[in-house]
Amino acid sequence: MNVEATRRRAVPKAPRQEGADPAREAGAARAAEGWREGCAAASFGQEGGLILGERLPAGRFVRLEVPCFPMLPCNPSVAVGPGGELRCLVRAVNYELGEEDGIWFRGDPAPNTVNWIADVGDDLAPGRMFRVDDAAQRAARLPCRDGLEDGRLFWFRGRWRFTASGLHYGPRVRTTMALCTLDEGGTRVEELEFLQSPHGREMEKNWMPRAEEGRLSFVYTHHPAESYTLWPTRGRLWLGSHQPLHGWSGGSQVIPHGGAWLGVVHQRRKERNRVYYAHRLVRYDDNLEPTHAGREFYFLGRQVEFCAGLAAHDGGHVLSFGVKDREAWLVRLTPAEIEALLA
Repeated sequence: MNVEATRRRAVPKAPRQEGADPAREAGAARAAEGWREGCAAASFGQEGGLILGERLPAGRFVRLEVPCFPMLPCNPSVAVGPGGELRCLVRAVNYELGEEDGIWFRGDPAPNTVNWIADVGDDLAPGRMFRVDDAAQRAARLPCRDGLEDGRLFWFRGRWRFTASGLHYGPRVRTTMALCTLDEGGTRVEELEFLQSPHGREMEKNWMPRAEEGRLSFVYTHHPAESYTLWPTRGRLWLGSHQPLHGWSGGSQVIPHGGAWLGVVHQRRKERNRVYYAHRLVRYDDNLEPTHAGREFYFLGRQVEFCAGLAAHDGGHVLSFGVKDREAWLVRLTPAEIEALLA
């Protein structure tokens, strides 16, 4: 995976003059920074196989090292807390993913997921990291006996919470969506509520939560476009169609953006027995109806990548993604780059 920065022409600094106007100098500095952002966004080029790792400086990407050996970290979900702080939920798995398809267990009879939660600094460096204690819930609740997979982390009503796909592995594999509430320390699953499939399906995953003051809702599918409220009342928000997102799935959380809502979706593809994922940014209205789908992109390459986190932070956005079910990454994008991906 090549995340080397592409070489760019430096912005020359004007010589300092005696009696220079500080306000003018500050304005020039802001203009230079805006020029750099514009160049980065413009370098994305036209629609096609855009790989962010080939266009952005390597320092924008941070790999999360999780003390989960022999399990492998993947599919992190970054979110912002009430004080503007970042936290990240990271899944760890006991299998290896094949280049073409299928998984290989590491000496275990069934898949297993262990979740970790980490504090993340303003520079995206991971801080304290804790294993999420879900043992009581898994022991007592059959639908999640084999793990809570691919969580989406968010802050809602004074607690950290996440949605995840509870796995029951057996002759009939079932996955049931679960809403998990962490304790005040943010490291133990204190409450777990299973969310029944709106259509009675045995396999559910990849719901995209939207947490706002006084309301919790989620995007269920994109084509047909279907969304629901969970709290304080339950019901359907929207049922329609958005043809450009046929075959696309969630995805990150849905967060506020420019008077509307923003999320990341993915599409699983297979070419010559090789599986890879493409991503897009999507804009939604208040009913979580998709109104605009941005251009396709990849994070580090045309490979298995999975984005489960999106957070507005420090004037830009942080996205979290996994690679090949064995690596966990964060990347920071500027406002200009977000707009370029939405163009």
